[in-house]
Amino acid sequence: MAEFYLSPLRGITDKIFRAAYERRFGRFDYTVAPFVPTILGSRVKDHHIRDLLPGDGINNINNDGRLIPQIIGHDPNGFLLLVRKFADTGFASVNWNLGCPAPLVAKKKRGCGLLPHKEIIKQFLDEIIPKIPIPLSIKTRLGYESPNDLEALIPLFNDYPIKELMIHPRTGIQLYGGTVDIDRFENCLSLSKHTIVYNGDIISVNTFKLLADRFPNVNKWMIGRGIVMNPFLLRELREAVSTESSALIGSSSTLSTLSTLSTKNASQITYFLNDLLDICKDHPYPIKVLGRMKEIWRYLGNGIDGWENLSKKVIQCQSLQEYRTIIDTI
Repeated sequence: MAEFYLSPLRGITDKIFRAAYERRFGRFDYTVAPFVPTILGSRVKDHHIRDLLPGDGINNINNDGRLIPQIIGHDPNGFLLLVRKFADTGFASVNWNLGCPAPLVAKKKRGCGLLPHKEIIKQFLDEIIPKIPIPLSIKTRLGYESPNDLEALIPLFNDYPIKELMIHPRTGIQLYGGTVDIDRFENCLSLSKHTIVYNGDIISVNTFKLLADRFPNVNKWMIGRGIVMNPFLLRELREAVSTESSALIGSSSTLSTLSTLSTKNASQITYFLNDLLDICKDHPYPIKVLGRMKEIWRYLGNGIDGWENLSKKVIQCQSLQEYRTIIDTI
């Protein structure tokens, strides 16, 4: 049975988004949290991992074992400090970010910017693997500038007890442009002895079906932007997998179904957006709340036909009150 992971989107898929999303649209099998950078010092303060702390209220979304914390950086001591904190907090595994393509991150040899540096990666893994208290997975890309980086690294990864490799088949310099390189993903799949999670451009049941047909041995799938573009996508994918019916794999199940949103579907999206605002109602900086909503609408505007103009209005608005007025038009 296919398992679905929520991909980390920094600034979007934090605990606020996760709680609001799952209330309205269903649960992912696993969620990889947006990355936490390694830190200097001898202890981890709660404010450094606030989004990951379990507890009551909104922190309840972190309680049930489905959340995987992610760390970025290659300082072994700082990395292990965080991992031990996560293990003590009750997390069952941790993820190392070798995939972030942000230029300011990559230039510091973090995220995918580390992929060309095989010796640094080897030294890092040699240091942490004997000491790490919980299983390690790695989220990665094909490379930074060259799509050959990951293929050169997989024999190295095969020497370590890595729980999963989560592969986004783009290079870092592509960011999210161009197309995913399915042929190179297939090469990596054939080279690796580890469990592989596919990540990249699953935006409809159709795109999922094409990938699932080509890679029948892959049963773990990660979705990020597609979920924000079409919040119903997880539900559609689960229906397609559970029924195994070709009738679901067609134009009626693709993202274009949202071009003619029913009143019920539009209401569910509106409730979801209002849930986000409600959770943030006591935030001391309303402009940051507005910024979050604008970022989500950049995806919604691209994903739902006919909502482009609405998205433009949201992105241009200057206050939460103005935002609420715009949303009322849905």
